[in-house]
Amino acid sequence: MHTTTTATCGIADYARDLLLGLRGTVDVEVVPICPGQLNLARMLTVGRRLSAADLTHIHHNFGFWGRGSLSYRVMFQTLQRAITVPVVLTPHSVFPARPRRWNGSLKGLAIRLLGLHDFMDRRTYLFADRIIVHSRCHFRLLAERGIPPERLVEIMPGVPEVAPPPAGAVEQFRQAWGLEGTRVLGLFGFIQSNKNYELIVQALPHLPSDVVLVLVGGVRTAGEAWYGKRLEALASSLGVAERVRITGFLPREQLGPALSAVDLFVLPYAADSSVSYSARLCLAYEKPLLASAVDAFQELRERHRCLELFTTADPAALAGHVLELLNDPARRAALVEEVRAYNREQSWRRVAAETLNVYQSLAGHTACASSS
Repeated sequence: MHTTTTATCGIADYARDLLLGLRGTVDVEVVPICPGQLNLARMLTVGRRLSAADLTHIHHNFGFWGRGSLSYRVMFQTLQRAITVPVVLTPHSVFPARPRRWNGSLKGLAIRLLGLHDFMDRRTYLFADRIIVHSRCHFRLLAERGIPPERLVEIMPGVPEVAPPPAGAVEQFRQAWGLEGTRVLGLFGFIQSNKNYELIVQALPHLPSDVVLVLVGGVRTAGEAWYGKRLEALASSLGVAERVRITGFLPREQLGPALSAVDLFVLPYAADSSVSYSARLCLAYEKPLLASAVDAFQELRERHRCLELFTTADPAALAGHVLELLNDPARRAALVEEVRAYNREQSWRRVAAETLNVYQSLAGHTACASSS
């Protein structure tokens, strides 16, 4: 299995949970993705290691193999050509197809002549024998650009099994962050500009003064620090800085008290190129969730009814929806019951079994011997 393994990566978390679910059913060697060690020799070496197994499973994100479309193509195509066994590819982000029309610029001409957009939109996926997508939206996006539907398998991410935090740990967290006597809104995950966190900060002045916003997480890279500062500046300009807390990155073993201290999670994403694993962790701790009506969350609502959706981009209207939920314990409790049912149904044990079926369909026998 080819995946990132760092602590500060949601894809690494996903892969670790999948490996736990697969334990005892298949032998897996993890070959780490090292985005900071990109060179052609390493790609060839990794390809040979992956080809030593019966098949290989690659967890894909464009940023793992370069900062631009040209470097990405050179590195990922080299890896593709070095692999000689069947490939399962899990794209953790699927973007709409890039424009094919030339915009008249020299850069656009180079992209066209080198076929960079075609490589990113199609040939990235066409080399794989099976492609595991996380939503029907991602299935549709890939099928529409010519990826054979028979290669696509939809498997929604699992919900990790978590233990309740130790007695008193939640209250200690609330005391440490000055949350006594407040109602806590939560945002969870890396603080990144594509998550539209401004909307909930802008909604805060429209909510009662006892409502506090806790961002459980921090910026992922130094290059993204500007966005965290922008949110802090926005809160100050709106006069709600004293009602905003930012914990910074917390490892998985420290998340329990923080996530359990939240009364309502809000995920205001403006787009859904990836299916949020952060949402699954919020649900794992049996918390009510209000999310924007992007495709991935709409699908989750339609299938499992384990969250509520909002469609507004108006902060005051969002605040009204938030306040309805905060003022209605029975409504939140009903959501939590749906969350528990979803967690039982979408366990990693089940997801691992579905993934194993994909492996076995390529191995051609009932017991897959090994996988990289």
